Amino acid sequence: MDLIVRHGERVEKVKVRRVDSEGATYEITVGERVYRVDAESPRAGLQSLRIDGSHHEVAVRRLAEEGKYWVSAAQGSGSAAGPVEVTDPLTHLAAQALGAKGGRRAQRVLAYMPGRVVGLLAQEGDAVTAGQGVVVLEAMKMQNEIQAESDGTVTRIHVQPGQAVEGGDPLFEVE
Repeated sequence: MDLIVRHGERVEKVKVRRVDSEGATYEITVGERVYRVDAESPRAGLQSLRIDGSHHEVAVRRLAEEGKYWVSAAQGSGSAAGPVEVTDPLTHLAAQALGAKGGRRAQRVLAYMPGRVVGLLAQEGDAVTAGQGVVVLEAMKMQNEIQAESDGTVTRIHVQPGQAVEGGDPLFEVE
């Protein structure tokens, strides 16, 4: 299966090929690089991946917009999170041909798992860009910077430092 994956300004052609008949091992080609990936899904929205022998925990949450996901990955003592757009090559080409930037619209960003708010990196009324941190959420002993999914203005912050949140609780809104 061929896909086009966008994370911020980075766009990569990705090819996914199942290696075994049980469907748990894949050969993933990103650009010119090939990875061997063993995947397990211990629960909905969470993937345990062994990529070329290195272990990664990845939480994936589908966003409201078609083909967009919020991906949070942890490895060792580090973590990263952000929006990822996945399309097929034909849809990607059509979007490029139309100059598909799309108009602004309100987006509500939700907690992807239970945790505790440890910091606010922006305030209501602040202009933010896609990928800019707005809230710091501690979950499973890891601090995750929850980022704006698009350019805009923070119109509402629903949480305060020290507040506990459940998966699906609103964190902030950007318009």
